[in-house]
Amino acid sequence: MNDRSWNEATQTREVRDKAGTRGIEVCFGADVPPDKALLALWDLDNFPRLFPDVREAREISRGEDTMDVAFRVDAVLKEVRYTLRRELLRAAREIRWHNLAGDLRKASGAWKIEPGASPSCCRLTYRTFVDVGFFVPTILIQKLARQKAGEMVERVRRVLGELCARGAAPSPLS
Repeated sequence: MNDRSWNEATQTREVRDKAGTRGIEVCFGADVPPDKALLALWDLDNFPRLFPDVREAREISRGEDTMDVAFRVDAVLKEVRYTLRRELLRAAREIRWHNLAGDLRKASGAWKIEPGASPSCCRLTYRTFVDVGFFVPTILIQKLARQKAGEMVERVRRVLGELCARGAAPSPLS
């Protein structure tokens, strides 16, 4: 399980949350230690490189393990604005989020980072549920999300690897 094929394998599937909202789940490996991956995904300074469709990610408030963030995103058909509450679950190596306000009826999801076959790799699971409401059918959003999943995986692998190699992930979690 420590071979390159494990790290390159990507699994994408459609899922639903407890309320029935459609979403996608993407699982993939990366050559980055789990804690460094968690740090890099939590740090808003990394968003422009990790998620280029995010035009702005501005911290509004912060608690010990929470962060409210105002986003402005190029959503292909329309720019959308929304505010998410991000929650860091350190022991579980998980980042969860849900919307507080904005153009989206619902936005929630999580990053889950698990140890890989060796200490220098990890397995990431990305789950996202979006209901845009009236202006674009959710099924169309799902189709676009599935199409973009492969690009996201390659970009996240590359950026996490670069950040880890430079030692750019902050420590301790800030």
